[in-house]
Amino acid sequence: MKNDSFKIGIIGTGSIAPTHAEHFGQISGVEITAAVDKRKQRVTGFCERYDIPQSFTDYRELLKLDELDAVVICLPNHLHSTVSIAAMEAGKHVLTEKPMAIDGPEAEKMVKVQKKTGQTLMVTLQSRYQPEIQYARKFAQKNFGEIYYGRCGYLRRSGIPGWGSWFTQKNKAGGGPCADIGVHVLDRCLFVMGYPQPAAVTAATYDKFGPEGKGKGGWGFRDDSGFFDVEDLATAHIRFANGATVVLEASWALNRPNQEWINVMGTRGGFVQEGDTKIYMQDENKIDLNLRAEGESGSMKMSRHFLECCKTGKEPDTSPQKGMILNKIFDAIYESGAQDGKQVQLNT
Repeated sequence: MKNDSFKIGIIGTGSIAPTHAEHFGQISGVEITAAVDKRKQRVTGFCERYDIPQSFTDYRELLKLDELDAVVICLPNHLHSTVSIAAMEAGKHVLTEKPMAIDGPEAEKMVKVQKKTGQTLMVTLQSRYQPEIQYARKFAQKNFGEIYYGRCGYLRRSGIPGWGSWFTQKNKAGGGPCADIGVHVLDRCLFVMGYPQPAAVTAATYDKFGPEGKGKGGWGFRDDSGFFDVEDLATAHIRFANGATVVLEASWALNRPNQEWINVMGTRGGFVQEGDTKIYMQDENKIDLNLRAEGESGSMKMSRHFLECCKTGKEPDTSPQKGMILNKIFDAIYESGAQDGKQVQLNT
């Protein structure tokens, strides 16, 4: 750190970048000193809005700034690996949007460079930092007995982001709702379960609405000249080395109401997050976890945790190793879905 302030650059100024600018802008001792976007008008407006002194249209120029301590990467998924690696090799800590990479092999490259450089690399899985999720993990560890089953899902009725843009193009996004929003519920579910080692996946993927231009949502920047070649619904059965299983569902477009849930089951207790959050114990005691209203949001806690890791060398809770596991699970889901549900073995 230079001049006792922690200096951050933001790479990519699209839909998610304002969230990071607002959160880091609220933390004492942090300065957002630069931003970059290939669209000059967009980055200029972003910098004016958040009082950021330097703007660029090439991320490599931003990485030359000696005063920068860290960067936040808010780019399409296929760029996460390339830019994260360049940033770490330039001596910057990295907070990258989820999923960590477009696929498992690219995630592996990021993990190797992080180990080589020693820079902090963290994935923005902000819902992991919800207080009820943190509490549930600690409670489950001590009280749930054998944790053997999980269910998680994130279903949107009509929520395809940026139809026609990179969001809906396989070669830029890696996948559809499974990698985009399923990543949040799967990460939370696995975290409460203790992140067991995945062993095999059986899955099915569907594209019933997106290719016809149906199910569009409001997030992102739509490109009607683009195309849709990812799934709009994915379902998966994930088996783990310890014998546990998880069922995952994720959709952008589906004829049903929006819903998000996590269930984690043990031999002595269970955790249910479906709107309300509750713990059910074998002795029939029920614990209501009404913790979300207390204190800061999960996103804000994540921002503070990133700074702590950068300054102390602590391993992030949402570490690159966990990000790589998620990427490899998604690879297996897409491989199984493309082969009519054939079981795919994982080696993580």
